[in-house]
Amino acid sequence: MSTTTATHKEATATASALALGHVRTWAGVVRVAASPAGVRQSWLPDWRTKIPAPAITTAGEIGKIVVETSGGDEAAEQHLRQALTELAAYFDGTLHDFTVALDPQGAPFFRRAWAEVARVPYGETRSYGEIARIVGAPAATRAVGAANGANPVAPFVPCQRIVGSDGKLTGYGPGLPLKQRLLAMEGAIPTDAADYPAWVERVAARLGSHRWVLGLRRTQIYCAPLEAPAAQRLLPNRLFATAAEAEAAGYRPA
Repeated sequence: MSTTTATHKEATATASALALGHVRTWAGVVRVAASPAGVRQSWLPDWRTKIPAPAITTAGEIGKIVVETSGGDEAAEQHLRQALTELAAYFDGTLHDFTVALDPQGAPFFRRAWAEVARVPYGETRSYGEIARIVGAPAATRAVGAANGANPVAPFVPCQRIVGSDGKLTGYGPGLPLKQRLLAMEGAIPTDAADYPAWVERVAARLGSHRWVLGLRRTQIYCAPLEAPAAQRLLPNRLFATAAEAEAAGYRPA
């Protein structure tokens, strides 16, 4: 996971080959580098030590797109502009699926893991172990964690949607507060305890089922969301439209 520190300086050094730019969001400034093949790298703002101000001089600057350099390649600039436009829509809550081409660089296993992480739907989460099983390496949970940590194109590859086997938020370079905010924005978790009843209704509407169930990762059981223990309600657990789906995924009834 990249942040706006030394890695941004490294990308700046490649300005002759890559198109570089940024967009202002409620989370702060998000930067992108694009090659002629797609998004090569992105940098989310650093929320590890404090929540940064978006550095907005006027209210109208939220969503403002700036192309810093085109890299001299029309295709790279097109990918950059599309990426920044999609990021602006993602952060304002109107875009759920990125379509811009991606060009991340990494080892073959990392690229396999990133491809599966990119398939985790908006508003849902998966564990490191679940991704390891999907890529055919069930014992490689740590390797999946390493791939997630090295993801160069967040949130296009949404590594914020990958959580611990017990449902806890872990391992997010820009900071766990941002990971939590993104998951709440996407609807994977409620904003807070007071929001939980309203969140249950929002999930029901999204899943098209008022009989949806919550798969508790810590215990591998499922239950009606309002029957979940209070300590489990704010964690990113699995969301299933039906009990049959939960059982198919390996959860057992409470």
